[in-house]
Amino acid sequence: MTHFLSVLIGLIAEPALAADPGVWGMYCNTFGACGGGQTFLLDLAGRTATFIFQLVGGGAVLAVLYGSVKLIFGGEAAKDEAKKIIEYALGGLVLAIMGWSIIYYVEGLLVSVTGG
Repeated sequence: MTHFLSVLIGLIAEPALAADPGVWGMYCNTFGACGGGQTFLLDLAGRTATFIFQLVGGGAVLAVLYGSVKLIFGGEAAKDEAKKIIEYALGGLVLAIMGWSIIYYVEGLLVSVTGG
């Protein structure tokens, strides 16, 4: 399947060309050492995905902790709400992991199609 997608994308999209290194240099100084053009964009996408995953993961941990405290110390009505909070937090965490995986899969696919 991956080979088929690589061939299909290779026919549609031409290899990515690096833009003016001076333009990317400004952003590389801000975000850390990185290459120019396509390498920078892939690095930026990976860093952005990791950052968002860390935010969502931290939020999910806090939501699970909040739900757990509410489950332990709350009344009967609070227990149902606490269970929903924990379920939604874990569901959001699963969705974040799936999104992060998709971004890295597409990044690897683009590198293999365009030659890195």
